[in-house]
Amino acid sequence: MKSAVRDLERRLVQATSASECLATLLDIANHHAAAFHNREGLRAAREALNIARVRSDSLSIGRALGSATLCHYQRGDYVAAVATGLDAVEAYADGDLLGRSHALQSIALALLSVEQLDLAESVAARAVADARASGDAPQEAGALCVHGSILADQGHFNAARRQFRRAGATFRLQRDPVRQKKAISNLGHTYRNQADAHELAGLAQGRFYLKQALRVYGIALATGRTDADADDAIILGGIAECECRLGNLDAAFAAITRALALARDNESLVILAPCMLWEGRILKAMGDLDGSARALERAVQAAESLEDKASLAECLVALCAVEDQRGRFERATDLERRAARVMAERATLLARVRTELGPLWERYTAERPAAAPGSAA
Repeated sequence: MKSAVRDLERRLVQATSASECLATLLDIANHHAAAFHNREGLRAAREALNIARVRSDSLSIGRALGSATLCHYQRGDYVAAVATGLDAVEAYADGDLLGRSHALQSIALALLSVEQLDLAESVAARAVADARASGDAPQEAGALCVHGSILADQGHFNAARRQFRRAGATFRLQRDPVRQKKAISNLGHTYRNQADAHELAGLAQGRFYLKQALRVYGIALATGRTDADADDAIILGGIAECECRLGNLDAAFAAITRALALARDNESLVILAPCMLWEGRILKAMGDLDGSARALERAVQAAESLEDKASLAECLVALCAVEDQRGRFERATDLERRAARVMAERATLLARVRTELGPLWERYTAERPAAAPGSAA
């Protein structure tokens, strides 16, 4: 990924026309967004957007806004993601269903993150319909992955897996190992989430689904040889979590060590913070409380920089448990109180975001009352 961006940056320096600069900037923005380098992605998208507007190039305007939407979503700025995504949809008003589908996918993910599940599913279904109507199989597969993620979050695990399998089959036929790997890893995430649901309900099937997740993660990790460090770090983090929960601590530690190496190389805190969290949990399970505390302190520090504070609260709760076990009761109490404040502040923030998103979406739907899935907007 880094080598590809460096090649694009060299091409940008050597560009001899505005159109060449614009095309290269759009590619740079897409590469950064795919690698979770959101600040760099937003910078490239902004530069591309400025050129595209001067040239009145609606297609490029939409592409730049689409990349920016994904970056805003990944960094946790959900209002900006939906607002920018709707601007991207507007840029595709000439009937570019493919571009509209791409923008709607990021909007759906942002809506999912603020727990607007019904609306998120509706938008994701429309993204699938638009991609299908455009006749672009890879784009439809990408939309299916987004729709599957939302179905999984609603507890519709079998339906979600059907979407991921359909997407993975398409990416395999298209010889796209990077996105095939993403689709397969999403299958693993779904099994892991199903294990969570069964354990919360006190059902015995939790271990079965963790083992299924491990099996699928192994397939994902072996799918193609890519330079997508972020994807492999996420997969290895999932493997480490499952192994730890199954009691296979040596395997869990080996997986999280590999995940951390890739996450540090990728330099994305969105990827690094959860890996550090599981490093701390695994060390705690292995009895290394001092090492666990150090790892979780690093996780807290990384999570503090993220817009969405859910990860921070989770890291604080984990560190609280370790400090309590170490006999540092005052410190544990402070961490517990801080975690509660963070979660309360996040709940308030999400409620405000949902309030702000309502008028945005209502204005969009009011302006396009006749727009239907798979039709020109």
